[in-house]
Amino acid sequence: MHMPFLKNRVNGHLIGSLVGMCADLALFYFSLSRGCAPTNAHLLGFLAGVLLTYMIWVTICREQVCRTGLLRALSGYLIMQLLALFLRAGVFAFLMQIMNCAPEIAIIPAAFVSAAVTLIGAWLTIFDRASDGSSPLIHTPRMIIAVITYAVLLRLFCNVLVELIYEEAYYWNYAQHLDIGYLDHPPMVGWLIWAFTGLLGDTEFAVRLGSCLCWCIMAYYSYKLAEAVFDEEVALKVLLLASVLPGFFSFGMIILPDTLLLACWAGALYYFYRLLIEDKRKAWLGAGIFMGLGLLSKYTICLLGAGVFTFILMDSRYRKWLLRPELYFSVLLAIIFFSPVIIWNARNGWVSFLFQSAGRINAKFDFDLPDLLGTILFLLTPTGALAASAIMWHRRAMHAENQSMHDRNAFSFLLTTAMLPIAIFFFISLSKSVKTVWTAPLWLGILPYVAAYTLPGKRKLPGSLASFVARAWPGTIVGTLIIYGAVLNYSALGFPGVPYPRFVPGVGMDSLAAQIENIAGEFQRRTNEKPLVVCMEENKIASLVTFYRAKLNGISGRGNKANIINNTTGSHFFGGKSLMFAYWHPTETHKKRVILLIGHKAEQLERKRVQFRTDPIGDIREMIVYKNGKVTGHYFYQFLQENMA
Repeated sequence: MHMPFLKNRVNGHLIGSLVGMCADLALFYFSLSRGCAPTNAHLLGFLAGVLLTYMIWVTICREQVCRTGLLRALSGYLIMQLLALFLRAGVFAFLMQIMNCAPEIAIIPAAFVSAAVTLIGAWLTIFDRASDGSSPLIHTPRMIIAVITYAVLLRLFCNVLVELIYEEAYYWNYAQHLDIGYLDHPPMVGWLIWAFTGLLGDTEFAVRLGSCLCWCIMAYYSYKLAEAVFDEEVALKVLLLASVLPGFFSFGMIILPDTLLLACWAGALYYFYRLLIEDKRKAWLGAGIFMGLGLLSKYTICLLGAGVFTFILMDSRYRKWLLRPELYFSVLLAIIFFSPVIIWNARNGWVSFLFQSAGRINAKFDFDLPDLLGTILFLLTPTGALAASAIMWHRRAMHAENQSMHDRNAFSFLLTTAMLPIAIFFFISLSKSVKTVWTAPLWLGILPYVAAYTLPGKRKLPGSLASFVARAWPGTIVGTLIIYGAVLNYSALGFPGVPYPRFVPGVGMDSLAAQIENIAGEFQRRTNEKPLVVCMEENKIASLVTFYRAKLNGISGRGNKANIINNTTGSHFFGGKSLMFAYWHPTETHKKRVILLIGHKAEQLERKRVQFRTDPIGDIREMIVYKNGKVTGHYFYQFLQENMA
């Protein structure tokens, strides 16, 4: 490449980006001065910057555009701008809503971010192409790092603007009733939320901060495992997959027991690999710690232990480990970590173990295999699912291809620890319901082989399926990032003219909590009696209302959090299932209380009132819930008094 050509390209990119950013800021400030809303002004400025930047690029870098192809350059440019818009909007809203910056200040970093994404993205995907004309989207380390960075930043800035889902709010309630065990899950998720909210307050950011930590742990050990099995090139591609595949991207956003399980599974898998395949005897310590932490997070990690022991029993060369103390030391250490849950269950009639074993076994018949396959497609994307299928289909060819005994043992170990749990879940799905997130950690063992053999690189699988998957990866990666950006921006900020779906638990909860707080407060001022807020829909609405009332309480500085937690509960008061709410708020301890009953349907409230013989105090009334000025749902409420007749 000639130096004048290079200099022309660099100057064109920089000039276009800088002039576009200046036009962006100028139109934003002008629109804001004319009374335009900050979100609309930011969009107007962005569109002006997009148009001007492209015109300058095409004019100055005409030769590069011709080489690339006008249509290809334009489509690539529009994709980059779409990605830039999603991250920019997240940064802009984050600075205004979370950091309380004025719009005039918040727009400067936001405009810089969008210009940087455009410049870097266009340089690497539009103008900087391989000699054969193909995009280096997943060919070059610098582009892989750019994609990983974008995915992490998108999650960081946009996620804190989205309301909690009801499961997250429920586990926040764990943290408000801190214990060493709970009915439906081990306590680690509650402990982690308790630690971060204790430091940072009751906000979505604090609740979800643990998910960022867990994702980092998962990503680190996935990288280390791939590096041990292959090399740094494959390890970086594994990090790319962990950043963009929905099953891993989502767990970097939301805090669930499965989030912690994913981190512990990755750590335990790596240390078991070091212990068994590489014969690093000190690795028993890491394996034991992560298995123990995994048991404190979710019982499902037992399947990893089952996979490890199955591998040992299947291979005569590894049965010697049954006579070595290190394996048993790791088991003993895991049990020591797990002992708080054992103690809690012993004190409470083993209810948690029964809930997760006999409760699942005795559940109603449900042929759920199609749903299981659907969840795998969702977690891995169709491209990822096809890639994993190709690895399993060609497992014998891959086993034969691995020349060294070490490589063959590594492949057998990782495939066994993945295939056994997958087979178990397939068997369960033939008669019982399975959850979307259950299979997510199982794919960590296959991820290095997916990265090595199906992403573009020096290793390839035979057959048309593998070739199709390799061609599909770039589009899949870009498509997932666009979907993530669109969903997060829609959830956090909304799109002009597009309504929110009605009655989605979590959407508009700030509005609902504020109305409930006003209604309950007004009743208490009139009667000098605190109503017990009882929410229908099992534990869903109760979990969200408790959190968002507490969040509102923290913002207002009323110091009323304990009262809110002690006086908000679930539908078990009216025959429903509220999981741990039934333990935290036994019905017998709230006799003769005035109840503020809340539900989605007016007839539901009336039916429950008659069924459980309560007297109404006033009529059923409606609450309209809003988010960003748009209606997200209608709730109904009524005050009730226990019928003493």
